[in-house]
Amino acid sequence: MTVSDKDTALTINLFGLIHVPWKRDMMLKVMLYMAWAAMLTVFFQGVLNRLPFFSDYAEGLIVAAYVIAVLLSFPALINRFCLADYLFYAFNVFYLLSCYVFFPENSSFLDENALNCIFCVFTFYFIGRIIDIDRYFNAFLMLSTGCIVADILYYLVYAQRTRVMEEIMGDNNMYIAYQLMPHLAFVLWAMLEKFRIWKALVFVLGLVFLLSCGSRGAFVCIGFFGIVYFFFYMKFKGAVYVKLGIIGIVALLLSSYESLLLVLARSFTDLKLSTRILEKIVTGELGSDSYRSLLRDKLISVMDSGGHFWGLGAFGCRNYDIIYPHFLPLDFICTYGYFLGYVLLFLLILLIGMAFWLSRGTKRQIFIIYLFSIAFIKLLLSNTFLLEPYFYMLIGACAGEVIYWHPHLSQTDHDKERVDSTLIPVETA
Repeated sequence: MTVSDKDTALTINLFGLIHVPWKRDMMLKVMLYMAWAAMLTVFFQGVLNRLPFFSDYAEGLIVAAYVIAVLLSFPALINRFCLADYLFYAFNVFYLLSCYVFFPENSSFLDENALNCIFCVFTFYFIGRIIDIDRYFNAFLMLSTGCIVADILYYLVYAQRTRVMEEIMGDNNMYIAYQLMPHLAFVLWAMLEKFRIWKALVFVLGLVFLLSCGSRGAFVCIGFFGIVYFFFYMKFKGAVYVKLGIIGIVALLLSSYESLLLVLARSFTDLKLSTRILEKIVTGELGSDSYRSLLRDKLISVMDSGGHFWGLGAFGCRNYDIIYPHFLPLDFICTYGYFLGYVLLFLLILLIGMAFWLSRGTKRQIFIIYLFSIAFIKLLLSNTFLLEPYFYMLIGACAGEVIYWHPHLSQTDHDKERVDSTLIPVETA
């Protein structure tokens, strides 16, 4: 086997018979696609679990696949980041590890989550930093569609046949809902940008399945993005007719929502899916905060009791039987303390605001709104920012806009490539 290098491209010759063209950024694309469709790894692991020999190493093989993809992406990643990128990542890792020293009571929780944060969650900053949404939009759309279809088929076909639906879904499977939510929001973006019947079909099927997961927060995130895009970015030729059609369908559904709820309730019951949201709509409890305010009040009381000016440390809320505050500003304060928490929260809002303004008139601005919807809005309702990959992807995407704009920050090869890509029209699916 021989390898030749010319104009940043590789040609792999196998025994002088097979010639395989290989560009340097090919593995980078593969790595980005694997990160975007990470939820599919569960299904791949399930397949490996049923194969002889591979079943004993299924989880290790999945991890190895990601590690190999990252390592092979290094040649394309070199010179794509600047010092500010590495300093941000180093700050997050340093703070997390320093909590072992300054907050030893959190050690068991740190042991449980530290590796996931350092090698997975925090690294999504770099993914957000290098994603060129103009270039990857169509590929991400296909991957998101595949994730939605795979999830629906699994729970409505395989899980039904194996009779483990009650065990899998339970009464409220928030994990499934929030896993599916980013992909459903992305399909909604594609549908509103360039309407196609297949996009609408995938979105409606995914939305109905999401309804059966029993989690309201995912609907809030998707709804926020959909409303913003509908009113401010839906401007293609004939968009007014699509808008009128959507408004008409929504009005029709609202006028007969009781009959629709009855049909959905019967269908969900037959399929052993959760009817939790439907029950809350009927009883008028859809706006209930499910005791989240009591948890927040408890944490505020703890913070005000004295001795916690520098916060509770990473995952410190768990010492008080609270997994996370369900509110991003309070999560920052509980993690970093009053001073550092407020400073970092201000810098975060400033960064997002600057990036939004600097990216005006481009698809990157919509991508920032998309990430803001599925990460920032989500963190106002659920999860902790320390375990939210899309939160760090949002920061990376915003940092990319500011770094590219700032004249005193060194522009990387990636930033220079972005100039060229904006001059190339990209046809969306």
